[in-house]
Amino acid sequence: MKERLFYFSLFLLSVCAYLFNLSSYPLLSPFASLINSLLMPVMELKTQTTKRVQDLVNTYVFLVDTQKRNKKLLEEVSALSLKVSELEGCKRELLQLKGLMEEPPTVEYTLAGVVAYDPSGRDEFMLLDKGKRDGLEEGFVVVHRSVFLGIVDQVYAGTSRVRTVWSDNLHVSATAGGKNYIYRGGFPKGSLLHVPQEDELKKGEKVFLRSLKLPPLEIGEVYEVYPSGEQFFKRVEVKPYGDIRRVDFVLVLRRRL
Repeated sequence: MKERLFYFSLFLLSVCAYLFNLSSYPLLSPFASLINSLLMPVMELKTQTTKRVQDLVNTYVFLVDTQKRNKKLLEEVSALSLKVSELEGCKRELLQLKGLMEEPPTVEYTLAGVVAYDPSGRDEFMLLDKGKRDGLEEGFVVVHRSVFLGIVDQVYAGTSRVRTVWSDNLHVSATAGGKNYIYRGGFPKGSLLHVPQEDELKKGEKVFLRSLKLPPLEIGEVYEVYPSGEQFFKRVEVKPYGDIRRVDFVLVLRRRL
């Protein structure tokens, strides 16, 4: 406190000397010079301190501005990263679609992942990771590439169950050799029902799903033709093409048969 009072007194004396021009008086000139010599370091220190404080303030303002810009850049980078992630997801979906269908489907569809299979080993059903909130409904057709896999028979909030071509409970309209039949699922083979004795179906004949709303979808091929005990019909076994356990993704066509 005393030191500050001393320098303040010197400052006042210097001001007075300047105002009254004491250095012009011969007797007071040494005294004025002494005051100036004592006060000059103080003024220089003040100037340096002021400059230092100003530099610190400018540095602080620069750092704050840089921090704001860095925050904005981080937000932009995060937004770009999200867009890149979305684009990568679209790319993966397109690649999966390329493997799921030889040609783009002409009807609305949902890409779904297979999350579980029939634990009995008969492959009668599989579970998908899409459900009601994704727009799936009972009766929608499930395919992989150009192969018919089954029909959605149970739909939950986020999952759904598909009754496959291997299920005894699956009955759909089919065509083979230019004629219409009923395909019934089964394990290890499905079958065509009510095939007249005179129909010339041969082993290897392709069997297609019959629908006016969908493009041709393959069910499988005739595995064997047997004479049956019935007078009018013969037994025809069909080997489905759908290999359920090798499928990771499927297309759910938003159409019913």
